Amino acid sequence: MTEKFRILESKINKPFTYFITGIIWLSIILIVAVIGSVFDIIFKRWKDNIGIFIILLIAQLLLICCCIALIMSFIYRRKQKIRKVIIDEKGAAFYNSRNHIVDTILYSELQHSNSSSADVYVHSTQTVKYGKITLMVFLSGKTGEVILKNIDFNFEYVILSNQYELYRHFLKGVQHFRPDLKIGRQTIDQYSLNTERPPAHEWGTFEYVMITFFLLIVSGVIYAFIVIIKTLV
Repeated sequence: MTEKFRILESKINKPFTYFITGIIWLSIILIVAVIGSVFDIIFKRWKDNIGIFIILLIAQLLLICCCIALIMSFIYRRKQKIRKVIIDEKGAAFYNSRNHIVDTILYSELQHSNSSSADVYVHSTQTVKYGKITLMVFLSGKTGEVILKNIDFNFEYVILSNQYELYRHFLKGVQHFRPDLKIGRQTIDQYSLNTERPPAHEWGTFEYVMITFFLLIVSGVIYAFIVIIKTLV
């Protein structure tokens, strides 16, 4: 790598991100509609059984509290979560929605492993082909000991379209700026680190199955919402 190390920024897959956000909001609206319809049934028949009326009323209040907590968490917590990462010649910098840096992983901070056969390697949390991938590195702890740290480009509330390229670019940076570190053999092959260009990503069966699954969920939520609205009307 004789040319200047380029800067790579994460890209949000807006269609999928908006799609998932829409499902969450539809679910919240559906829960609210269910709460309203149950309240209507309760108050129309409360004289039939006072004991059941009190139990259902308490259950409804708890459901309302949970729904409010879900909305507050979705609205406010997402502002503090990581939404962007930029990888440059120094390492990876993670930003929140206000464009403030909340975490950094610098190449200069990476350490040699005392126990593992590799200093940098990828790890899958599942055994399936498309399990969640994280990058494992070693850093110095507060007391000077070497600790294992995972670099995760799976962000909450947003879906990235260039996740593979981010892992590969960070690993390319390790090769360029920290040649003293050993990258796992499987990681080198998986991210084509010995070639200049990454392999083109092609949609496979998994992607098409997931799209179909999400479409079915949306259709089911919309249908249930329409049924509840008709019931209330």
